[in-house]
Amino acid sequence: MTTSANTLRAPAARSPLWGRILGAGVAKKLIVLIFLCCLWEGVVRLLGVNRLLFPPFSEVAVRLAAGLGLNGNGELWTYIWETLSVILQSFAISIVIAILFTGFAVANSWVRESLGVLTGIFQPLPSIALLPMAILWFGFSRESLVFVVVMAMVWPIASSLTVGFATISPTLYRLGRNYELGHLRIMTEILLPAALPMMISGLRVGWGFGWRTVVAAELVFGATGSGGGIGWYINNSRLFMNITDGFAGILLVIVVGLFTESLFRLVQYFTTHKWGTENF
Repeated sequence: MTTSANTLRAPAARSPLWGRILGAGVAKKLIVLIFLCCLWEGVVRLLGVNRLLFPPFSEVAVRLAAGLGLNGNGELWTYIWETLSVILQSFAISIVIAILFTGFAVANSWVRESLGVLTGIFQPLPSIALLPMAILWFGFSRESLVFVVVMAMVWPIASSLTVGFATISPTLYRLGRNYELGHLRIMTEILLPAALPMMISGLRVGWGFGWRTVVAAELVFGATGSGGGIGWYINNSRLFMNITDGFAGILLVIVVGLFTESLFRLVQYFTTHKWGTENF
């Protein structure tokens, strides 16, 4: 007995999960970054640009490697941690405030409309403009930085959380009630997974706003009581006319930003894949 050529065939093997994730975004970013670095190096060397004003990429990379401890003292980790500690604290506070706003907004239409008005007012406002007021209120302290960063992060997070829950089909809630699930299980097992893509997207946007704000605030504000962050390091390089250190700090901001963005993408990929809320 022969089998027909039209017999059902086994589905094509899917590429490994990590391969699909890395192949989709990281490889393209690396290609673009390598091209830009080569262009940077070539322009400086071929055009004979003054290295005191615009050093080649190779010199900046050596300084960055030394600052990260690959062939030096690793002093940059201190600045990285100072900046990350401020933004992580602000991120946690923003999430708590956004959850409270969202809970009231979902339960009450007046609160939902008020939240929309507040978001429309404060989200377009560069929160760095509030830094002078924050200094007057809290002094030259860490609290001033945290306040400004929270004001940058909380509104996009709260807006995305509210939209995520508001766009859930009522059928899902009724489905849970038909299975005699309690309100807590409906929230954690049905509504939360359904709103998850929008929620994580809001967290990504909020983190991006906060990251730019904390670096900008450090450039203006300088060091807090416990020391300076990456922005302070960049500004300090200007004071000492050390352009190479300044470019190393800028590259560090870019690298950390790309790393956290990729981390959020991984979290979004795995969570939506687990709950089946996105097609792959």
